[in-house]
Amino acid sequence: MHATLRITQNCNLNCLHCYSHSPQKTKDLSTQKIKTIIDILTKNNITHITISGGEPFTRNDTAEILSYSAKKTKTGIVTNAALIDRATAKKLSKINLTRLIISLDGTEKLHNLLRNKDIFKKTQTGITNCQKHGIPIGISTTLTTINHNHLTDIHNYIKENNITHWIIETLKPQGMARNTNLNLTPEQQNTALKTIDHLKSTESGIKISIFNCEQNCSAGKNTLSVSPNGDVTPCAFMPGAICANILEDPFDKITAKIKEYQKRGITCFQN
Repeated sequence: MHATLRITQNCNLNCLHCYSHSPQKTKDLSTQKIKTIIDILTKNNITHITISGGEPFTRNDTAEILSYSAKKTKTGIVTNAALIDRATAKKLSKINLTRLIISLDGTEKLHNLLRNKDIFKKTQTGITNCQKHGIPIGISTTLTTINHNHLTDIHNYIKENNITHWIIETLKPQGMARNTNLNLTPEQQNTALKTIDHLKSTESGIKISIFNCEQNCSAGKNTLSVSPNGDVTPCAFMPGAICANILEDPFDKITAKIKEYQKRGITCFQN
């Protein structure tokens, strides 16, 4: 099982396509409670934890949380990288992370448009700081009506910056994204897939992974998600499908409820 552990709802951005409702000012769980959650997860056969948010680095203890988790199981993080300065990158370099995934949705103009802020240069600086300290990074791109015709540009950027892992995801109809018209039409999606197939054939050295949750939902099958308050859902994209609270309820109650959702076949596109 893989768990997404969202350690905060707070964020430094206000992205048009975000599955969350960030930016929000909410009270985060303490460092110790986050560590307790990690203990519970790893004791119950969770073999991989991905730290996410909101933006994880809005917390000042994120490196400590990552270090604690990485000593217990495979650990990664998803971030917009804008808050990764040199000091933070140095701390991260001493942690055995499986992968640091950075969200990037286009070259400067498009990235700033989708992120609703002039943030591209700060993200680029975060990428550079990570690379200078030898941290393995990947890029995550969410397909939208704004960037689906610019995949080649993103591919070129990734290649020029010596990044070898690119994750391309479909838009999730949750949070901020629920109120925008950024979903691809079937024709646009087919065009994007043809472009991706072509880019895969170029032998650029970039591993391209496509995650289309609508076609291959893993919620409750081999994934679960823990919200910033400890609530557990089958997936981070199903905020309303609360199974229990990991700090208050026994884990077997959580798994039993997740199995119920799994049998019912509910996904974020239906929930």
